[in-house]
Amino acid sequence: MNKKWFTSGILAGSLAVLAACGGGEENSNSSNAESDNSWPDEELTLVVPYSVGGSADRQARALAPILEEELDTSVVVENREGGGGASGTNAHKQNDPEDGTHIIYQSHPHFEAGIVREAGYEFEDFDILGITHSSPITIWVDKDSEYETMEDLLVGIENNPGDLSYAMMSSSWSDISVKMIMDELGLEVRDVPYDGGGPMRTALMGGEVDFIASDIEGTLAGAGEDLRPLAIFSNEPYEHAADVPLINDVMEEMGEDAEFPAVSNRRFVQVKSQFQESHPERWETLEAAFESAVESEEFKQWGEDQSMYLGWIPSEEATESLSQTVEVIYDYQDLFQ
Repeated sequence: MNKKWFTSGILAGSLAVLAACGGGEENSNSSNAESDNSWPDEELTLVVPYSVGGSADRQARALAPILEEELDTSVVVENREGGGGASGTNAHKQNDPEDGTHIIYQSHPHFEAGIVREAGYEFEDFDILGITHSSPITIWVDKDSEYETMEDLLVGIENNPGDLSYAMMSSSWSDISVKMIMDELGLEVRDVPYDGGGPMRTALMGGEVDFIASDIEGTLAGAGEDLRPLAIFSNEPYEHAADVPLINDVMEEMGEDAEFPAVSNRRFVQVKSQFQESHPERWETLEAAFESAVESEEFKQWGEDQSMYLGWIPSEEATESLSQTVEVIYDYQDLFQ
């Protein structure tokens, strides 16, 4: 927030007189009060529309005490689970104040799944303060698989239409990312549903399916020594596994005229859309506090201990990135019904 400097254009002697009678001190205090960019003396609530113990919940709880120091106020985490995040998100939209004291620690693509299921809110009902965590989706095979590369796998699918299978969770990138490739290249493969990332990885290692698509961090942490990454849905190499080929580079090398968006499991912070316009100074304060907290050594180290690599992506870039993937989800909205 910019400071409001008060100048009178009066000669220095006149200013000295004002200071002597206390007027200068009063004006100074007034200026400091108006330019103070600290958070108001109001509790901040991080609404987590998911259950206790999930990744969004754990991140919010690790971030809360650091935010308390940044904002000099108490920060509480409130779980409102149900409907894959839709219940808590909708309750926030309908009932919470618009003054920034209640914000959502959100999960992607669960948030967008609620939109296409007509849960009662739209993307435009919220502003994205920033992204705190991104884990790009990656194609994996078992370490002993005959498919050494992504091209090997795609050729195998082409030569055996409908015979190969992949493990997936409904309404997730584990399904959409594979269907994007199959649709673009005109290939046929079988999907086999599972209840979570752990069961998917177990199914792959047990030979129940031929490949999976899952986020790189969770898979490296859960089965990194037993699985082989073939391609990652990212526009640039993933810092902590830089040798994993980019999916669009694979397409180019195969001579395919296909380009896929970068898709990740993400956690982000959102506020009601009215907040930024009605309280611009609070928005700036909150944005700065989150950036400082997320980029702090304490939070990043906590993340690494949890096999999560955390970092702040600011509002404008975060909004553009998420809005692009929303378009992909709308293209496959039938998968969310």
